[in-house]
Amino acid sequence: MKLSTRCLLPVITALGLSAPAMAAPGIWEVRDDDSAIWLFGSFHILPEGTEWRTDLFDNILSDADKVVFETDIGPVAMAQVGGKAFARGIYVDGTLLTDVIGEEIEASLREQADLLGLQLGPVLAMKPWMAANAITVAALAAEGFSEQGVEFVLQPELAPERLAFLETGDEQLEVLAGAPEEEQIALLKSTLEELPALPKQMDKMLGSWAEGTPEKLAQLFLMEMGGHEEAFLDRLLYARNRNWMAPLEAMLEENQENLVVVGAAHLIGYGSVLDLLEEAGYDVERIQ
Repeated sequence: MKLSTRCLLPVITALGLSAPAMAAPGIWEVRDDDSAIWLFGSFHILPEGTEWRTDLFDNILSDADKVVFETDIGPVAMAQVGGKAFARGIYVDGTLLTDVIGEEIEASLREQADLLGLQLGPVLAMKPWMAANAITVAALAAEGFSEQGVEFVLQPELAPERLAFLETGDEQLEVLAGAPEEEQIALLKSTLEELPALPKQMDKMLGSWAEGTPEKLAQLFLMEMGGHEEAFLDRLLYARNRNWMAPLEAMLEENQENLVVVGAAHLIGYGSVLDLLEEAGYDVERIQ
């Protein structure tokens, strides 16, 4: 989820990460009777210098009819969704963030903002989901990270006619901005609580991704996400996995040989895209 690169710290951000000099993340081939698609689980943000592309990946990329991403992260699309996010993430009725989050979360927010050198004034005008976003961005900047993840490398390389997307930026924005206030507050609370321990945990997650050990990644991810509301997790992951089944099955039905690149969390464990495809009767084989 590209919007979540700036919003969902426990899912896809990386603080203080290290990675093998050469990585080989998992690739899966999904077949019906006469066609195949390939699924690659990405990290949306990576430390500079991470080498994750293999000969097999580049061969599949070259041969694929289209490369299918979660959503468009081109400059125009990002500017549009950024404007909409700002419009939906700022209070316009005089409410302050501190009016809705309670004293305990406010104290934690002030502490983390101070540690990160983040001006608190603008944050207080934000709704809880956007405040979680602001903390995420500041934490990433403090560690020297910029957007260098898989999608940000690949999309500019590809001709527009080879690009396809599983959802719109508006749909991704709705996952966060459309959440009930109590879920947004829980997201902010969890983000603040996890900041101190996150570098070590996310280092392990990136290592598992890079080494191609999704079973370890699944365990780490579920542990990291344990503090979030079940309804939030369903909207963030499982509902989107289910929504993607129709376009994925259409690709196989129409004999499109596409490479599908989605966040690694969508391809691990129960309820993942791979799990749903197997349940639907498709042959799923790990090829890297």
